[in-house]
Amino acid sequence: MSKRLYLNLFLSLLILLFGYNFASGLTDFWTIRIINILAIVLAGFFLIKFNPNLLPKKENSTFRIIYIFPIIIGIIGLFLATYFIPLLVYNLMEWQWTDKIRPTQSELPRFLLLLTVWAFLEEIYFRRIISQKLFNEKGFSKAIWISALIFSFAHIFSENGLFGPFVGGIVLGYIYLKTRNIWLSFLTHLAFNLTSFFLSPKLTENIANFNSYQKISLIIILGFGLIVAMFLIIRKQTNNKQPELKTSR
Repeated sequence: MSKRLYLNLFLSLLILLFGYNFASGLTDFWTIRIINILAIVLAGFFLIKFNPNLLPKKENSTFRIIYIFPIIIGIIGLFLATYFIPLLVYNLMEWQWTDKIRPTQSELPRFLLLLTVWAFLEEIYFRRIISQKLFNEKGFSKAIWISALIFSFAHIFSENGLFGPFVGGIVLGYIYLKTRNIWLSFLTHLAFNLTSFFLSPKLTENIANFNSYQKISLIIILGFGLIVAMFLIIRKQTNNKQPELKTSR
Protein backbone atom coordinates (compact mmCIF):
# COMPACT_ATOMS: atom_id res chain seq x y z
CA MET A 1 0.00 0.00 0.00
CA SER A 2 2.80 2.46 0.87
CA LYS A 3 4.64 1.86 -2.39
CA ARG A 4 1.46 2.33 -4.39
CA LEU A 5 0.62 5.52 -2.50
CA TYR A 6 4.04 7.06 -3.07
CA LEU A 7 4.06 5.93 -6.71
CA ASN A 8 0.69 7.55 -7.33
CA LEU A 9 1.83 10.75 -5.62
CA PHE A 10 4.98 10.77 -7.75
CA LEU A 11 3.06 10.17 -11.00
CA SER A 12 0.53 12.86 -10.09
CA LEU A 13 3.34 15.32 -9.41
CA LEU A 14 4.91 14.42 -12.77
CA ILE A 15 1.62 15.20 -14.52
CA LEU A 16 1.49 18.54 -12.74
CA LEU A 17 5.11 19.43 -13.49
CA PHE A 18 4.78 18.37 -17.12
CA GLY A 19 1.89 20.81 -17.52
CA TYR A 20 3.78 23.57 -15.68
CA ASN A 21 6.90 22.97 -17.74
CA PHE A 22 4.94 23.15 -20.98
CA ALA A 23 3.27 26.37 -19.83
CA SER A 24 6.61 27.91 -18.83
CA GLY A 25 7.68 27.87 -22.49
CA LEU A 26 4.75 30.07 -23.50
CA THR A 27 4.57 33.85 -23.41
CA ASP A 28 0.88 34.75 -23.07
CA PHE A 29 0.06 35.29 -19.38
CA TRP A 30 -3.49 33.95 -19.49
CA THR A 31 -2.68 30.95 -21.70
CA ILE A 32 -0.02 29.94 -19.18
CA ARG A 33 -2.51 30.15 -16.32
CA ILE A 34 -5.17 28.16 -18.15
CA ILE A 35 -2.70 25.35 -18.88
CA ASN A 36 -1.56 25.41 -15.27
CA ILE A 37 -5.18 25.07 -14.12
CA LEU A 38 -5.75 22.14 -16.48
CA ALA A 39 -2.56 20.49 -15.20
CA ILE A 40 -3.54 20.68 -11.52
CA VAL A 41 -7.09 19.49 -12.25
CA LEU A 42 -5.76 16.52 -14.24
CA ALA A 43 -3.19 15.68 -11.53
CA GLY A 44 -5.91 15.77 -8.88
CA PHE A 45 -8.30 13.60 -10.84
CA PHE A 46 -5.50 11.11 -11.42
CA LEU A 47 -5.08 10.66 -7.65
CA ILE A 48 -8.79 9.92 -7.17
CA LYS A 49 -8.95 7.69 -10.27
CA PHE A 50 -11.13 10.25 -12.07
CA ASN A 51 -13.98 9.54 -9.67
CA PRO A 52 -15.03 12.35 -7.25
CA ASN A 53 -16.60 9.72 -5.01
CA LEU A 54 -13.09 8.44 -4.26
CA LEU A 55 -11.95 11.60 -2.51
CA PRO A 56 -10.02 10.58 0.65
CA LYS A 57 -12.37 10.18 3.60
CA LYS A 58 -12.23 12.86 6.26
CA GLU A 59 -13.93 13.59 9.54
CA ASN A 60 -16.68 16.20 9.55
CA SER A 61 -15.79 19.69 10.73
CA THR A 62 -17.32 23.10 11.22
CA PHE A 63 -16.01 26.58 10.49
CA ARG A 64 -14.95 27.89 13.91
CA ILE A 65 -14.36 31.60 14.43
CA ILE A 66 -11.82 30.88 17.19
CA TYR A 67 -9.30 29.85 14.53
CA ILE A 68 -9.31 33.24 12.80
CA PHE A 69 -6.98 34.96 15.29
CA PRO A 70 -4.13 32.41 15.16
CA ILE A 71 -4.52 32.14 11.39
CA ILE A 72 -4.06 35.91 11.03
CA ILE A 73 -0.91 35.63 13.14
CA GLY A 74 0.30 32.80 10.92
CA ILE A 75 -0.37 34.75 7.70
CA ILE A 76 1.66 37.71 8.98
CA GLY A 77 4.48 35.43 10.06
CA LEU A 78 4.48 33.52 6.78
CA PHE A 79 4.58 36.74 4.78
CA LEU A 80 7.46 38.16 6.79
CA ALA A 81 9.47 34.94 6.49
CA THR A 82 8.87 34.36 2.78
CA TYR A 83 9.47 37.98 1.77
CA PHE A 84 12.56 38.71 3.85
CA ILE A 85 14.41 35.40 3.48
CA PRO A 86 14.91 35.95 -0.30
CA LEU A 87 15.80 39.57 0.44
CA LEU A 88 18.49 38.40 2.87
CA VAL A 89 19.86 36.01 0.24
CA TYR A 90 19.90 38.77 -2.37
CA ASN A 91 21.79 41.06 0.00
CA LEU A 92 24.30 38.38 0.89
CA MET A 93 24.92 37.59 -2.80
CA GLU A 94 24.93 41.32 -3.68
CA TRP A 95 22.23 40.80 -6.30
CA GLN A 96 19.81 43.51 -7.41
CA TRP A 97 16.42 43.13 -5.75
CA THR A 98 13.55 43.56 -8.21
CA ASP A 99 9.81 43.27 -7.77
CA LYS A 100 7.65 40.89 -9.78
CA ILE A 101 5.74 42.02 -12.85
CA ARG A 102 2.30 43.33 -11.93
CA PRO A 103 -0.87 43.20 -14.04
CA THR A 104 -2.21 46.39 -15.59
CA GLN A 105 -5.18 48.19 -14.03
CA SER A 106 -7.55 46.70 -16.61
CA GLU A 107 -6.27 43.19 -15.91
CA LEU A 108 -6.51 43.51 -12.12
CA PRO A 109 -10.06 42.08 -11.65
CA ARG A 110 -9.24 39.02 -13.76
CA PHE A 111 -5.94 38.62 -11.95
CA LEU A 112 -7.63 38.69 -8.53
CA LEU A 113 -10.17 36.15 -9.77
CA LEU A 114 -7.27 34.00 -10.92
CA LEU A 115 -5.65 34.24 -7.47
CA THR A 116 -8.89 33.07 -5.88
CA VAL A 117 -9.43 30.16 -8.26
CA TRP A 118 -5.78 29.15 -8.06
CA ALA A 119 -5.73 29.14 -4.24
CA PHE A 120 -8.89 27.01 -4.20
CA LEU A 121 -7.54 24.47 -6.71
CA GLU A 122 -4.23 24.18 -4.85
CA GLU A 123 -6.04 23.58 -1.56
CA ILE A 124 -8.21 20.88 -3.09
CA TYR A 125 -5.19 19.16 -4.67
CA PHE A 126 -2.50 19.59 -2.03
CA ARG A 127 -4.58 19.54 1.15
CA ARG A 128 -7.96 17.88 0.52
CA ILE A 129 -6.48 15.12 -1.64
CA ILE A 130 -2.74 14.74 -0.92
CA SER A 131 -2.58 15.76 2.76
CA GLN A 132 -5.76 13.89 3.60
CA LYS A 133 -4.68 10.77 1.73
CA LEU A 134 -1.31 10.80 3.51
CA PHE A 135 -2.96 11.49 6.86
CA ASN A 136 -5.37 8.59 6.44
CA GLU A 137 -2.58 6.14 5.65
CA LYS A 138 0.56 7.59 7.30
CA GLY A 139 -0.57 9.83 10.15
CA PHE A 140 -0.29 13.51 10.99
CA SER A 141 3.47 14.15 10.92
CA LYS A 142 4.20 12.42 7.61
CA ALA A 143 1.16 14.07 6.04
CA ILE A 144 2.49 17.51 6.99
CA TRP A 145 6.08 17.04 5.84
CA ILE A 146 5.49 15.02 2.68
CA SER A 147 2.64 17.20 1.43
CA ALA A 148 4.74 20.31 2.12
CA LEU A 149 7.61 18.80 0.16
CA ILE A 150 5.32 18.04 -2.78
CA PHE A 151 3.86 21.55 -2.56
CA SER A 152 7.39 22.94 -2.68
CA PHE A 153 8.45 20.88 -5.72
CA ALA A 154 5.27 21.94 -7.50
CA HIS A 155 6.59 25.52 -7.41
CA ILE A 156 9.87 24.67 -9.11
CA PHE A 157 8.88 26.65 -12.23
CA SER A 158 7.58 29.65 -10.29
CA GLU A 159 9.44 32.75 -9.14
CA ASN A 160 8.88 31.87 -5.48
CA GLY A 161 11.72 29.38 -5.13
CA LEU A 162 11.28 26.19 -3.10
CA PHE A 163 11.82 27.21 0.51
CA GLY A 164 8.92 29.66 0.75
CA PRO A 165 6.35 27.19 -0.64
CA PHE A 166 7.75 24.49 1.65
CA VAL A 167 7.13 26.65 4.73
CA GLY A 168 3.75 27.65 3.31
CA GLY A 169 2.90 23.99 2.75
CA ILE A 170 3.66 23.21 6.40
CA VAL A 171 1.48 26.09 7.60
CA LEU A 172 -1.45 25.28 5.31
CA GLY A 173 -1.19 21.55 5.95
CA TYR A 174 -1.19 22.13 9.70
CA ILE A 175 -4.25 24.36 9.52
CA TYR A 176 -6.14 21.90 7.35
CA LEU A 177 -5.32 18.75 9.29
CA LYS A 178 -5.81 20.30 12.72
CA THR A 179 -9.09 22.07 11.93
CA ARG A 180 -10.24 19.48 9.37
CA ASN A 181 -11.70 22.37 7.39
CA ILE A 182 -10.66 22.99 3.79
CA TRP A 183 -12.29 26.43 3.80
CA LEU A 184 -9.99 27.64 6.55
CA SER A 185 -6.88 26.54 4.66
CA PHE A 186 -8.30 28.03 1.44
CA LEU A 187 -9.00 31.41 3.08
CA THR A 188 -5.53 31.33 4.66
CA HIS A 189 -3.96 30.62 1.27
CA LEU A 190 -5.99 33.34 -0.44
CA ALA A 191 -5.32 35.88 2.31
CA PHE A 192 -1.58 35.20 2.10
CA ASN A 193 -1.59 35.58 -1.70
CA LEU A 194 -3.50 38.86 -1.48
CA THR A 195 -1.23 40.14 1.30
CA SER A 196 1.83 39.34 -0.80
CA PHE A 197 0.26 40.85 -3.92
CA PHE A 198 -0.64 44.20 -2.35
CA LEU A 199 2.02 44.58 0.35
CA SER A 200 5.16 43.34 -1.42
CA PRO A 201 5.30 46.32 -3.84
CA LYS A 202 5.00 48.73 -0.92
CA LEU A 203 7.91 47.10 0.87
CA THR A 204 9.94 47.02 -2.33
CA GLU A 205 9.39 50.76 -2.80
CA ASN A 206 11.00 51.24 0.61
CA ILE A 207 13.63 48.55 0.24
CA ALA A 208 16.37 50.98 1.28
CA ASN A 209 14.98 50.83 4.81
CA PHE A 210 15.92 47.14 4.99
CA ASN A 211 19.60 47.25 4.08
CA SER A 212 20.78 45.94 7.44
CA TYR A 213 21.46 42.20 7.83
CA GLN A 214 20.59 42.47 11.49
CA LYS A 215 17.24 44.14 10.81
CA ILE A 216 16.29 41.60 8.14
CA SER A 217 17.33 38.70 10.37
CA LEU A 218 15.22 40.00 13.26
CA ILE A 219 12.19 40.31 10.97
CA ILE A 220 12.69 36.73 9.75
CA ILE A 221 12.95 35.48 13.35
CA LEU A 222 9.76 37.40 14.17
CA GLY A 223 8.05 35.78 11.20
CA PHE A 224 8.92 32.26 12.31
CA GLY A 225 7.99 33.16 15.88
CA LEU A 226 4.51 34.15 14.73
CA ILE A 227 4.18 30.90 12.79
CA VAL A 228 5.13 28.87 15.87
CA ALA A 229 2.65 30.91 17.93
CA MET A 230 -0.06 30.00 15.42
CA PHE A 231 0.81 26.31 15.73
CA LEU A 232 0.66 26.43 19.52
CA ILE A 233 -2.63 28.33 19.67
CA ILE A 234 -4.38 26.10 17.13
CA ARG A 235 -3.07 22.98 18.87
CA LYS A 236 -4.46 24.22 22.17
CA GLN A 237 -7.79 25.14 20.57
CA THR A 238 -8.20 21.81 18.83
CA ASN A 239 -7.18 19.86 21.94
CA ASN A 240 -9.74 21.77 24.03
CA LYS A 241 -12.58 21.88 21.56
CA GLN A 242 -12.25 18.64 19.65
CA PRO A 243 -11.10 15.08 20.23
CA GLU A 244 -7.67 14.13 18.96
CA LEU A 245 -7.37 13.60 15.23
CA LYS A 246 -7.75 10.03 14.14
CA THR A 247 -7.16 8.50 10.78
CA SER A 248 -10.33 8.11 8.75
CA ARG A 249 -11.80 4.69 8.34
